[in-house]
Amino acid sequence: MINLSKNLIGNNKLIENLLNCFQNKTLSNSLIFSGPKGIGKTTTAFYLIKEIYNNLYSQRLNYINLIYNNTHPNIRFLTNKYDEKNNKLSKNISINQIRDLENFLNQSTFDNLPKFVIIDSADDLNKNSSNALLKSLEEPKKNTFFILITHQISNLLPTIISRCHNYVINKPTYKNFLQILQNNNSSINLSDVEFLYVICNGSPGLAIDIYTINILEIFDNIIQILLDKKGISSNIFNLVNEVGKYSDGEFKNFLILLKFILLSIIKINLGYLYMDTSTSKSFKSLNNLSHLIPNSISLDILEFLNENEKDLFIYNLDKKIFCFNIFSSLSR
Repeated sequence: MINLSKNLIGNNKLIENLLNCFQNKTLSNSLIFSGPKGIGKTTTAFYLIKEIYNNLYSQRLNYINLIYNNTHPNIRFLTNKYDEKNNKLSKNISINQIRDLENFLNQSTFDNLPKFVIIDSADDLNKNSSNALLKSLEEPKKNTFFILITHQISNLLPTIISRCHNYVINKPTYKNFLQILQNNNSSINLSDVEFLYVICNGSPGLAIDIYTINILEIFDNIIQILLDKKGISSNIFNLVNEVGKYSDGEFKNFLILLKFILLSIIKINLGYLYMDTSTSKSFKSLNNLSHLIPNSISLDILEFLNENEKDLFIYNLDKKIFCFNIFSSLSR
């Protein structure tokens, strides 16, 4: 099952435009939905398919559940496979996954409905799988559409980009961001939503992921560690024991939070950032911290992350040791 909302909040004009193109037979067979991670690109893609099928089905069938259960015979959803050997998601969409599409593309269409292939995300295509996909894009089958989800379009081969029509998906307004988060968690505090909107740059998907890692508790712990200005402390041990258990995705979210704190300290001290401390306790803590932490400390930690973060995930390094090393500069 694909965990997506069946409703669309925002991007309604885009959907209306794409539906008109489909009805007028001018919709490109190869689409790219681009924009920052977590802003709803995949949700928009599935909603588009749902609306296209909604206009084509002569009888009301239970097709919506088939779409969102990933069991509809006319839809293929490609994403990174789970590697049971390493107990984690594979880093790339493999060439075998692309080759397996051939049978699907050559099969007769069910109910004479269009076929759709969604690749989420196309950023994870390696060189071999990208070239294999390119062959399908160069000679599209009749009534078959590709939707490539990308968080950074420059990650795609120029030859792939040239064969697709790119649609930039806009991040939601604060009002829509609030509605999405409240739909996901009706008890979420309004001040927490404001804080998440700033941290996640308006990405509700990222905000939902970050909120699940006890963000406020982790935030308070990081603040106290920076105030302690010690390379080793009980607060660091508590944080290490917590985040050392995180999956790669959760640890990346922890690093997003940490980098947001450090960059905010630098910007506030330089006068480039103002935070309204009247509504959010977290903003107030951050504003107070900025006056006590020199930018040199923040820059040292950011430099360590910039030099070592990629290796952490490539070589599957120990997260606890990595976390200790993050704060080692505090003792200098």
